[in-house]
Amino acid sequence: MRLHGRLAELARLGATGEGIDRGLFTPAERAARERLASWCRAAGLRLEQDRVGNLFARLDAPGAAGGAPIQCGSHLDTVRNGGAYDGAYGVVGGLEALQRIAASGRPLQRSLEVVAWAGEEGSRFPLGCLGSSVYAGQTAYDAAAALVADDGESFGAAVRGPNGLLDGVPVRDGFPPPAAYVELHVEQGPVMENCGARLGIVSAIAGQRRFQVAIEGVAGHSGTVPMTHRADALCAASELVLAVERAALAASDTVATVGQLVVDPNQTNIIPGHVLLRIDLRSIDDGRITAVDARIRDEAAQVAQTRGLRIGVTLLESRPAVTMAPPMRSLVRAACLERDPQAVDIVSGAGHDAMCVAAVAPVGMIFVPSIGGRSHVGDERTEPADLELGVDALVAVLLAAASAAVGGSGAVGASDA
Repeated sequence: MRLHGRLAELARLGATGEGIDRGLFTPAERAARERLASWCRAAGLRLEQDRVGNLFARLDAPGAAGGAPIQCGSHLDTVRNGGAYDGAYGVVGGLEALQRIAASGRPLQRSLEVVAWAGEEGSRFPLGCLGSSVYAGQTAYDAAAALVADDGESFGAAVRGPNGLLDGVPVRDGFPPPAAYVELHVEQGPVMENCGARLGIVSAIAGQRRFQVAIEGVAGHSGTVPMTHRADALCAASELVLAVERAALAASDTVATVGQLVVDPNQTNIIPGHVLLRIDLRSIDDGRITAVDARIRDEAAQVAQTRGLRIGVTLLESRPAVTMAPPMRSLVRAACLERDPQAVDIVSGAGHDAMCVAAVAPVGMIFVPSIGGRSHVGDERTEPADLELGVDALVAVLLAAASAAVGGSGAVGASDA
């Protein structure tokens, strides 16, 4: 079928022996955007992009030209050795939904738009939801342009380079906010599978903070410097990693992860003199995030004092928890329960572009289950029938949102806020 065939095509772009690697503005990620653009053109959709690389494909409603559209979408970039469904499903599923609506011949009161947001994962440039945060005005373009990837290329250079903006696609800024936005996504966890639900009604997205920690010790010969005279940056990092774990365990409904560690000079016979690590902290309660943040900083200061070295903690990214807009959540609930009586309310521990778009429009999210709760790995899977059911629910939400009451702000349900 078309949906599954397209997902399989995208999965071959950036494929590795362990999964998929499609960092933003790499050859594989650009190829994915080009493939999407070709499908959208063939479907008769109107293509545009903005200067950060977000790609918009619109199904115009007669008489609604220039009006705020109903948007759906997700992202095409992946984490290193990621899976075939995280992000890509929301984009391909959104395109599939628009094509089904167009084929149905149903009159639309609003245009519909599917968006491929640029750099959601933050796996190349150190900012997650990069494209959607610029679109929503949460990140200035100049700040985004100054970001430097782990491979040394700046975002500004990359977007202008051979793997940046697409040729032949009009570029413009000042896209008006959508009247509403709905994101279709795989759950990325085990909750839905464990309770037998095929559709999830997302209630909220957890807040998130990311930090970079620089530990400056003293390098030296591993055989000649006594243990009592060392300022070992890696030993300090080890203490801090465990302190991060303890801080999260002490706070309920909070998770914290040290997922990246860079050791210098990274030689067997040299005491590590410098370590960089990154911390990912999340909770649905912003107060808990603040409390754990403070505890981690206190632990870092204590480790630095005890070991006689320097530790600097830099905040890279901070996004508050986001609650789905009640009107959109109601539309998602109706569509999901009609198709799956076992559909469940669920909180997303993972971040999504919807949390940025929520700053400018009412948002909702639909989840489908992940087999074994596996995600951000090469063996990420969802049952084909569940993928189809998710698109079916998305079609229903898009049509309902396109015909919903509009308040003075032009947003769906604004008059009910």
